[in-house]
Amino acid sequence: MMELPENKKPLVFAAAAVFLLTAVFFIRARRSRKEIPPQPKAIIYGDTLAPGENLITVFAKRGVPANNYYGVIGEFSKIYNVKKIQAGHYYEIAMSTENKILEFSYQPEVAKKYLVKLTTAGYRSDEVQMRIHKKYFGYSGTVQNNLYYSMISAGVNPSLIMNFADIFESRIDFLTDPRPGDRFFIIYEQSFTDSGQEVDNGTILAGKYIMCGGRRARRKISEFIAFALPRGELYDYYSPSGESLSTQFLKAPLHFRRISSYFSNRRFHPILKYYRSHYGIDYAAPSGTPVSSIGDGKVVYVGRNGGYGRMVKIKHNSTYESWYGHLSRYSGGIKRGAFVKKGQDIGYVGSTGLSTGPHLDFRVKKHGSFVNFLTLKLPPAKSLTKKEMEDFLPLKKKYYRYIAELIMQGKFKHENTLN
Repeated sequence: MMELPENKKPLVFAAAAVFLLTAVFFIRARRSRKEIPPQPKAIIYGDTLAPGENLITVFAKRGVPANNYYGVIGEFSKIYNVKKIQAGHYYEIAMSTENKILEFSYQPEVAKKYLVKLTTAGYRSDEVQMRIHKKYFGYSGTVQNNLYYSMISAGVNPSLIMNFADIFESRIDFLTDPRPGDRFFIIYEQSFTDSGQEVDNGTILAGKYIMCGGRRARRKISEFIAFALPRGELYDYYSPSGESLSTQFLKAPLHFRRISSYFSNRRFHPILKYYRSHYGIDYAAPSGTPVSSIGDGKVVYVGRNGGYGRMVKIKHNSTYESWYGHLSRYSGGIKRGAFVKKGQDIGYVGSTGLSTGPHLDFRVKKHGSFVNFLTLKLPPAKSLTKKEMEDFLPLKKKYYRYIAELIMQGKFKHENTLN
């Protein structure tokens, strides 16, 4: 056998070593691949619940066998009341190719979801709270044609524009007062998840409206500041001096309405066919339209009341009481003795009792006698107390600083905090 020259031996040994190492690597790789179990592929479905759907119908239409989805529903019911499931809520299902549920999530609100996941120990449930952070926005602009389109052009959310007008309604009639050249300023906060998903439409913190247009020289500055009273999380709005910008009552008990019959001492009744007094206001609206309490108060009557059909009566104080007739149904929690807030839904437009079509028969009593609500001078809401003013003044100072920033820059966006 022929020997290799001494100078060739190291090269041969090196090549052999490389070959052996390579072979060992591939053998171990093949063994390791065999030891890893195959992972099931996930098919993900995402949708919102349709009216009449429940978890059983949702899973069944995806082809999930009952012996699988009953276990998932049982685990889910440990963290969420399945009776509260309703149309419009978002859900996701991750399934294997064998139609086995790998993961199910239910999200009744943007900031929270309920999760059931398949683990080596079986199905496990968990409540997941999304991280929420706030962003603060400021916009200003000049009214060109009308307030709505001018604020849209400046970048303001449409729902906030309506809120802006509602807050100022006791001081400004936005149907007739605004003129080209008027100036507006708005500061609001909005909540987002870490993924950037909007949690709400935003809450107005402060605003200012300067009326300075028109042919005649005029200059009227209207301002409001948002202030959360200690007794609740809702915002109330005040002038810089602490005077409430709202009235004690809403201007109407429902939106999207038209008046079909006014307060009258002599009205021809369309069903009874004779003239009689009509001490209320009929608001024509589609059946099912929400009806709101015009103010804070206590429910003193719920039930059928002759020609009024289904009715709710609310006593607001020692002076005023409001009546809501011809309702199709009542809102949840509306019962005798319940306390309601201004703007809270109490029922829905219907046509019960003596009625020719869906509408709300709305009446107001003052000191026990019916009065014409449309001509009633609405009582103002309470202004801030001396103690509340102590908390209000730092807010006022802070928001003035940001309105000054708007005047200089036109708009701003701040992350997480307004200091």
